[in-house]
Amino acid sequence: MELQSRIDELSVDIERQKEVLRQLETSKSLLQRQLNSILDPVARLPLEISSEIFIRCLPSLPKLGASHIPLLLLNVCNAWSDIALSTPALWAAIRVESPRAAGLEKGLQIWLQRARYRPLSLSFGGCFDDDVAAVVRQHTQQLKSFEVYHDDPNQVDDVDPFLGMGPGPFSSLETLTIGASPLIGMDFSLDSTLEMFRLAPNIVECIFDMDEDCTMSDIDEYTGEYLPGHLVLPNMRRLRFGRSLEPGTISGPDTILRHLSLPRLQTLYTSLWDVTDNDLLSFLERSSPPLRHLTLGAGDSGAFSGLEQILRLVPNLTHFGLYKRNASFIQDLFAALSQSSCRLIPMLQSLHVVSGMTDVSQSMWEVLHHALSVRRTHLTDFILRGPFPAPTPEMCSAFRELWSKEQNYV
Repeated sequence: MELQSRIDELSVDIERQKEVLRQLETSKSLLQRQLNSILDPVARLPLEISSEIFIRCLPSLPKLGASHIPLLLLNVCNAWSDIALSTPALWAAIRVESPRAAGLEKGLQIWLQRARYRPLSLSFGGCFDDDVAAVVRQHTQQLKSFEVYHDDPNQVDDVDPFLGMGPGPFSSLETLTIGASPLIGMDFSLDSTLEMFRLAPNIVECIFDMDEDCTMSDIDEYTGEYLPGHLVLPNMRRLRFGRSLEPGTISGPDTILRHLSLPRLQTLYTSLWDVTDNDLLSFLERSSPPLRHLTLGAGDSGAFSGLEQILRLVPNLTHFGLYKRNASFIQDLFAALSQSSCRLIPMLQSLHVVSGMTDVSQSMWEVLHHALSVRRTHLTDFILRGPFPAPTPEMCSAFRELWSKEQNYV
């Protein structure tokens, strides 16, 4: 018993010394922070300058973590912490890789409160729960950019692309990205998507970053007919189905084109997986957009006459990309571009064509050479990529003669 009593006394003494050590470490840390504040040149700068320095160190989408800026700035010294907390712009954007992490809603709430009334840019790498949605919903009027990726394989039917964030309004929203993890086929709700657009009248850019397994049905399940109506978005300038600029990677539920009118659209990347040439033609006729950039995927492989009608509706087009498996279709395009009278897309500056076909005749190279000769004054960027048989040596020499320092022909 005497030994046990002595052991207990020593244990108490050890804990007492540990507490003293913890207090000493805390005091040292506080003194070090004060010394850092005294010696730190940033702390002696006006707040406007020190804030700007911090902002320039910030990535476009900061991550939520103590080892990442801006949270990292809070652990340097009192002065830096005060500067960071007095700079709302440091907290106006965030990238959340794991939106279902425990307790995320509390950290996110504090982060967004520090942004005060600044426009917000939020990016979520996966689905989030109702608690996180409730936090985001409090700031919908501040949202300037919103990005969310769906990664729940258990939810594939009638998916709300905005994870219950509505109803807005989303009056400040300008950029919207809706994505889905690869190989997860989802049927996104057209009604929810259109409703989001209605609540975001100032949206400028929308990206559907999905593969062809994702759909957005606009067929009434009872009548089998198309859902009626067209929504006008007067400020939309860029619409992409697929994030990559490569024509071959464009995919996603472009069905929504049947229900939109975009009178100011300047850039369109569409897969033509779920819509036809006629659907695209109707969209352009009712929108009459000043389109400058158009890239079409490999979906609908209809006759070239359909594409020709489309291109005649966009005379201001300067950049055109085409991904087609049909080699004769491509030759028809080159032939149309070589016509001097009634010229197709006369302002064309950049043309990128990708094809997976190998059955290309030498006549295609002759047609292409003629088209480039006719267009060489304005066409400064041309790329043709595919497993084509090489042109004859004579044609190679003819192509080299077309080359100039101002042009990029590949």
